[in-house]
This record gives sequence, C-alpha cells and structure tokens, in this order.
Amino acid sequence: MARFSCGVQCTRTMLFILNILFVLLGFMLLGFGVYLNVSKKLDIALSEHFNTKILGANVLYDMGWILIIFAVFTILLSSFGCLGAICKNRIFLYIYTLILSLLIIGELVAFILLLSSRTSIRDSYHSGFNEFFDRAYNNNNTDLINIIEDMETEFKCCGANNVTDYYKGKYTIPSSCHEGQDLDKPIFSRGCADAAVDWLWDQFPIIGTVLGSIFLLEIFGVVSSVGLAIAISHTKYDELF
Repeated sequence: MARFSCGVQCTRTMLFILNILFVLLGFMLLGFGVYLNVSKKLDIALSEHFNTKILGANVLYDMGWILIIFAVFTILLSSFGCLGAICKNRIFLYIYTLILSLLIIGELVAFILLLSSRTSIRDSYHSGFNEFFDRAYNNNNTDLINIIEDMETEFKCCGANNVTDYYKGKYTIPSSCHEGQDLDKPIFSRGCADAAVDWLWDQFPIIGTVLGSIFLLEIFGVVSSVGLAIAISHTKYDELF
C-alpha cells in the first residue's frame, strides 16, 4: 500500500475535518430553517433592534425556506468533500471542487451586487416603512404603534422620515420622539427608516468578517481538494487501499 507524503496526508485530514464541520453546520441551519417555518416564531431570526412586522411576515417566512435550501446544499456539497477525502475518490473531489468554485464565484457576484444596490435597498426599506407607519396610525393599531415607538426609543429617531410624518397626519407626537421620553427635551431629527438602515450597514464589517472567513475556508477547500485529487491520480489504484 502506497503512502501519501506527510503534507498530502495533513491536507486530506484537514479537508475531511473541515467538511465534517460544514456538514454539522448544514444540519444546524436545516433545523433552524424548519423551526422557523413550523413554529412561525420569526422574531428570533432578527436582532432585538428589528421587528418582523416591519419587513412583513411573508419575507421572513421565505427566509426559513432559504435556510433549508442552503442547508441541504451545504450538507450535500460537504458530503462530496468528506467522501472524496476519506475514500480517496477523485470524482467526488473534482465534483466538490467544481461546485465550490461556482459557489465562490456566485458569492463574489452577490457581494458586488449588494454593494452596488445599497441605494435601492434603502429606497425599498423607506417605502415599506412609510406604508407600515401609515397603516399603524390610520388604523389606530396599538400593537404596530408600540413597535414604532420602541424603535424611536431604541434608535433615537422620530417618524418614518422625520417628525413631519406626525404633522402631516395630524397625529400626536409620542414621548418616544424625545430624548429620555421627556416632552420638555428636543425632538429627534432623524427618521426611523434611515436610522434602521444605517444600523444595518454599521453591522456590515462584522458580517463581512464572518463571510470573509468562510470565503477563505472555501478557497482552502478548493486548493486542498485539487491537490489531493492530483496526488491520488499519481498513485496506482491498487496502491490506494
């Protein structure tokens, strides 16, 4: 039985361990996605700074299905990597490399599109928040009004665009529009739509760091799987086992 070099053996072991971790991650995402759809408790999918009713239940319900699809894809892809590494199967490794390479390209394209569509995302959120604000006050829906007031307190903002939203609709300006909810203090000048979007973009460095780490792991997966497949191709079949 032929033995691979120490470097190839280490690469094979690391590739196997890496894909086992991704398989476990895939099952965690799958369970989370199923839980979102079954329990309907979509609030847990977002930060305490955000509320699902502002985005709309349908959008967040779709997030559960997106997680499920992504989880299944992750499990299948990682399985190819695991089987290729443990069974020394070049076919599995090449399939793994091809799909992972396409995934990396797709992620780069999505990242570029996200950066280029920042303005349209802001405009879309503004439109949705304005509709949410009007629906809350026109229907005197206390639950929705409480959500808006909580956001005003949290983000130190007032109205969807600014305080003029209350003037236009002839609504009473709530204490949540004032610093410390003190009516004697000035009204916040910034609208909550801008405040929420700005908060999301402030989290971008953290999200980018996480995605960047995953991206590097994916590149390692491509390089190591190609290297392992080449090493296997240089070894006779009857010497592999």
